[in-house]
Amino acid sequence: KMYALKLDRIGYKGIIDLRPMKVDVKKLQQLILYIIQRYNNEKLTETKLQKLLYYCDFNHFALEKKPITGFIYRKNKFGPTIMELPKILKEMEDKGLIKLLRQTNYYGTYQTRFSIEDSNIVPEESFTESERLIITNVNEAYKQLTPREISRLSHADFPYAATKNIGDKIKYSLVNFREEIGDDTELEDEETTNFFLSPNFSSLMEKVDRTLRS
Repeated sequence: KMYALKLDRIGYKGIIDLRPMKVDVKKLQQLILYIIQRYNNEKLTETKLQKLLYYCDFNHFALEKKPITGFIYRKNKFGPTIMELPKILKEMEDKGLIKLLRQTNYYGTYQTRFSIEDSNIVPEESFTESERLIITNVNEAYKQLTPREISRLSHADFPYAATKNIGDKIKYSLVNFREEIGDDTELEDEETTNFFLSPNFSSLMEKVDRTLRS
């Protein structure tokens, strides 16, 4: 399911969990294996994988008040990003779990795609029922999107949009300000883009930040 900014209400919504997140490297590796094993296609690149991981973690936090992997995502010009992901993918390749396929697309842009090296791995056993539900829902919803399409979609997601600067940490608690919308809603229209660049949006973000700090 897709989410966008709720423009008509800026009040507190839900419970903000400010406890430190536990980073689980093994869980992240299992999540990567799960996605590659079940949803690998010509559209799954490292850029798209970053966004799928983001939606899995943040959507699970919205449901259960805790993410799946606990990793920090930062605001990147291409969307939410785990900065350690390239290193983790290389470690998984070195262990014989996956193969990194470095290619260039039609436009000459460098991309990384994947294949599973060990077909006997059963990554779904590492996840709870609620985690598997979120993982399935996210990947079924976005499996046909290109890397560019899912990147644009993530730019309109409230946690990313509410994070001020490139490189800043995206707070999990910002999912409490999401509003669910229909799948047919246009997220990247001119009105939405103009709002994100407006003084009104900057004022809104300042109020959200004060709420999170209080």
